[in-house]
Amino acid sequence: MNRIAKRFLATSAESIQQTQYNVFDRGAKLKHRSLIPRSNPSLSRKKDYLKDDVAIKTIERLGFITRPMDKVLDFGSHNGSFLKNLCITEDIPQQGIDQADVEMLKQLNKDKESIRGKIKELVMFDSSEALLNRDIDEEYAKVFPGKVTRVVGDEERFNHEVLKENEYDAVISNLSLHWINNLPQTLANINKVLKPDGLFMGTLYGGDTLYELRTSLQLAELERRGGISPRVSPLVRVNDIGNLLNRAGFGMLTIDAQDIVVGGFPDIISLCEDLQIMGEQNAVLSRSGYLPKDVLLAANEIYKSLHGEVHDGEVTLPATFNVIFMIGWKKSEDQPKPLERGTGQVNLKDIL
Repeated sequence: MNRIAKRFLATSAESIQQTQYNVFDRGAKLKHRSLIPRSNPSLSRKKDYLKDDVAIKTIERLGFITRPMDKVLDFGSHNGSFLKNLCITEDIPQQGIDQADVEMLKQLNKDKESIRGKIKELVMFDSSEALLNRDIDEEYAKVFPGKVTRVVGDEERFNHEVLKENEYDAVISNLSLHWINNLPQTLANINKVLKPDGLFMGTLYGGDTLYELRTSLQLAELERRGGISPRVSPLVRVNDIGNLLNRAGFGMLTIDAQDIVVGGFPDIISLCEDLQIMGEQNAVLSRSGYLPKDVLLAANEIYKSLHGEVHDGEVTLPATFNVIFMIGWKKSEDQPKPLERGTGQVNLKDIL
């Protein structure tokens, strides 16, 4: 085989390797996420409710981790929802709330204080400089006793100097990984930067997210245009997460999913505006350039008919966000391992 043929084959293989996972337009997504935080920070803060909710749920799960976490990487940190909710103490109402809820809020505040004391250095890593630095002067950050470092870098390329192997005791990633093209490789890279027996705790939107919007747009476009365009991003299913984490080198996995339903949208346009302000609008490479008005109006009526909720005589629209929570540990010789088959001392027949 001559040199030209070899060079052509090598170049072709490299091109295929670089593009085979490209589903999302990362450049467009960076613009989506940066526009509102840069132009209207206060509006951007108002639409942080999903990130804040998931950050609190992450803190609740971290409360069960008793080991030290001196150096933590917040991968795809957005504006720092994890840091914000870690530093803000929950208000406990004096009346109008069940005692069980009071105890839960007290425990959450204890968990926040405990976790703050464990983390000596928090590295916030995100591709959007505008979003990363949006709240840099907020008062809540002064409550955090450790060092906070904000780093701008591409989550997908994973080539920044702060992403060294065996560097972090824990990696947190909240609602960022669903925009990664090559998710298996990114998870493997996260595994590399962890110290042996290090903790990875991540969340991302799962496959049933916005199913109401998805089905309404599909039916409307099928009716008005006779076909379907990719209006909503493809998302990973919870059944695939275990395989992805195993392939990336993680062990002792814990995976669960939870639906967060946000209600009260007066129409489909209001929902799409919220998604746009959050930076969560469609960024699929094969997406259509615009949504025709007649399709949008038809989708709105279909949405109300199939999924609408009646409150005080008004029909409002709910939006379901399926959030997948995953925990994995970098493998280490010191980790507890399951006993070999046949070494059990108790017969299940005697118990059952």
